[in-house]
Amino acid sequence: MNPFAVNETDAPHLADILKGLGHPMRLRIVSLLCGSSLCVTELCDQLDARQTAVSQHLAPLRMLGLVTVDRRGGQARYTLAEPKLKKLVNCLKSCTIGAKRSAR
Repeated sequence: MNPFAVNETDAPHLADILKGLGHPMRLRIVSLLCGSSLCVTELCDQLDARQTAVSQHLAPLRMLGLVTVDRRGGQARYTLAEPKLKKLVNCLKSCTIGAKRSAR
């Protein structure tokens, strides 16, 4: 049996995760959160994006349970809910780098 085969029960959930990461801004947000928890203003600064755009992209990531928010003292800090996302982001980066190299 193929250890990488995805069963029909898990496939919809895994597809939702990939859809959540399927926008460049959301993927960049998750990649930044791989390093540390950040507040919206820190994400905005690092993404060079407006707060409304970052907040709109954080919403589906929260709904999917990929990021969590910790609200303390009037500040909301976002953290990866699943540390294994770091491996996924790293894998995606290596796939992209390999595709860029072969396109040359």
